[in-house]
Amino acid sequence: MAADFLVAITAGFRLLYVLVIMEVGTRRILHCNVTAYPTAAWTLQQFREAVPNGHAYRFLIHDRDAIFSTEVDDERKAFGLKVLRTPLQATKANAYRERLMGTSGVSAWTT
Repeated sequence: MAADFLVAITAGFRLLYVLVIMEVGTRRILHCNVTAYPTAAWTLQQFREAVPNGHAYRFLIHDRDAIFSTEVDDERKAFGLKVLRTPLQATKANAYRERLMGTSGVSAWTT
């Protein structure tokens, strides 16, 4: 699995943060949700909703964004996932997610 946030800008110029969790093998989006104020607790809840019990996933790839705190990583390890953080400024390390959402670290969509 791969996960990352992107920024969406509304017509009223308000920033919204979109968390996208995708399955790397099939490039299928497993979960997507939007919030105006992303927190570690909110992010953790999104992973709880996205990863079913008895899943076959082994790895979770994400960047070094502060929202992916050690608390969130520890909980995902409890799910049985090995957390792989991409190196700094290495967009090709998470190439499937970059291809889905854009080649920069943060993409802008208008809603």
